[in-house]
Amino acid sequence: MKKLYFILAFIFISSTFLGQHSTLTSNYLFNLFAVNPAYAGQKRALDMSFFYRKQWGNLTGAPQTLNILSSIEVKPKNLSLGIQYQNDKIGLTSTSNAKLAIAYRVKLDRKKTISFGIMPGYRRIFYDLSKLRTTSQGDEVLNFNSPVINSFNASAGIFYYTKKIYGGISSPELFNVNKTFSFTEFNIIGGYVIKASDEVTLKPSFLLRHIKNSPTQVDINLTAYINVDLGIGIAYRNKDAIVGYLDYLINKKFRIGYSYDYSVGKLRKYNSGSHEIMLNYFFGKTSHAPSPRFF
Repeated sequence: MKKLYFILAFIFISSTFLGQHSTLTSNYLFNLFAVNPAYAGQKRALDMSFFYRKQWGNLTGAPQTLNILSSIEVKPKNLSLGIQYQNDKIGLTSTSNAKLAIAYRVKLDRKKTISFGIMPGYRRIFYDLSKLRTTSQGDEVLNFNSPVINSFNASAGIFYYTKKIYGGISSPELFNVNKTFSFTEFNIIGGYVIKASDEVTLKPSFLLRHIKNSPTQVDINLTAYINVDLGIGIAYRNKDAIVGYLDYLINKKFRIGYSYDYSVGKLRKYNSGSHEIMLNYFFGKTSHAPSPRFF
């Protein structure tokens, strides 16, 4: 229990630090580790995911994001490690994040488990000034090296689950040594698995994202799993997008997914939507996971 109290104290004390706005893509619909480090190792064996997102098609300089996620349970039992790598390009800005997650699960009883996670990491921001277009050639104002910003950041989260329900709270960017664009951010997730018939399982879920001095963002999602292998879903992200997504189990280890965001915000007239693909490979036996297909 001493470990439990220590992790709780660290998470809630850390929440007073200032953070930086983090990138949100639709990949959390396929892997909750993307938004909560306490989810690391939920499938026990090595689980690896690759995501690529092309945002706001037909819009010059629009964001492109590459995510690589991996986690595994290690000895002693209930302790997990995970890694996240993200490269985000927006116009002339390229941001790379590399993080190491440490999660610890505590069984409350035979059906209920709570997990705690922390995830320190390193961020590198690079501004490629060579991509700027100026009205006059040889502008001496831009005749200097492209700047690079290096900083430390960290995430923390709590994740509760049974075989049918899950919920969690996390802060993706607790603090930044350089104190650049500092905000406080929290993500709250939840979902419930409903057995509709022998062939169909439904999973309503949500993500609430709050950033200091910014409107609260809410995702409302509904996923239908047909014969377990095929998952089809729709989501509404307030003031931003309607998302359609699907994922398919090719076999017990390999899964592919795709999501499309149709913009409903102010930029809808200037882009053709956002596309995201997912590849997932699982190296173990899904029988060890609490709810291996649904979350």
